[in-house]
Amino acid sequence: MKEQLDLLFELQQIDTSIDDASKRLAGLDDGSTKREELEQQRAELAEMEATLKQTDSQQLDKELELESTEEERAQKWSRAYGGTISDPKELASLEKKIEELQRRKGKLEDTLLELYDNSEQQAAKVEQQRETVERLAKELEATVENFERVSAELEAVIGEAQQQRTAVVEKLDEKLLVDYENIREKSGGLAVVAVSGRLCTGCRVSISVMLLEELEKGKKLVRCENCRRILHYGE
Repeated sequence: MKEQLDLLFELQQIDTSIDDASKRLAGLDDGSTKREELEQQRAELAEMEATLKQTDSQQLDKELELESTEEERAQKWSRAYGGTISDPKELASLEKKIEELQRRKGKLEDTLLELYDNSEQQAAKVEQQRETVERLAKELEATVENFERVSAELEAVIGEAQQQRTAVVEKLDEKLLVDYENIREKSGGLAVVAVSGRLCTGCRVSISVMLLEELEKGKKLVRCENCRRILHYGE
C-alpha cells in the first residue's frame, strides 16, 4: 500500500504541474487586446489622413482660385488705367469689378491662412498618430513572439508531464485512481497532500495522533478529518 500511496502522491504532483502550466497557457497574452487597439488606432490614422488630404485639396483649390482672381484683377486694372478706356460708364464698371475682385482676393487670402494653419496642425497630429501606430505594431509583434515562445515551452512541459502521468497511472490500483479523481474534482484539483509535522498542508489543520500513527504504518489510505484529502506521509 505504501508504494501505491507514493505513486498517488507522485500523480498529484504531476497533475498539479499540468494544471499550473495549463493555467499559465490559458492566461498568456496572445496579443488579441493589443491587436484590437492597433486596428482602432490605424482606423483613426486613416480618418485623420483623409481629413488632411481634404484640407490640402481645399487649399490647392483656393490657391488656384486666388491665382485666377489676381490675374483677372490685373487684367482689368491694366485695361481700366492703360489709356484705352474713354467711356466714363465703362471705366466705372471696371473699377467696380476691380474692387469686387480685390475683396474676393482678401477673403481668399484669409481662407488660405486658415487652411495653412489647419493643415499644419493636422499634419502634426497625423505624424503623432503614425508614431502611435508604429509603437503599437512593435509591441504587438513582441507580444506575439513571446506568446508563441512561452506557449511552445508550456505545451512541451504539459506533453512531458502527461507522458509521466500515463506511466504512473498504469501502476496504480484502479479503485484508488477512481477515489483520487473524485476527491480531486471536489477539492479544487488537490486530492493528495503532504503532512508537515502534524499539519495537513491542504487545510493547515492539525492531524490527530491516531491518524498520524496510521500514516506512519502506511498500510491504508488515510484522509484528513477536516478537508477529506488523502494524506501522504514521507520525504
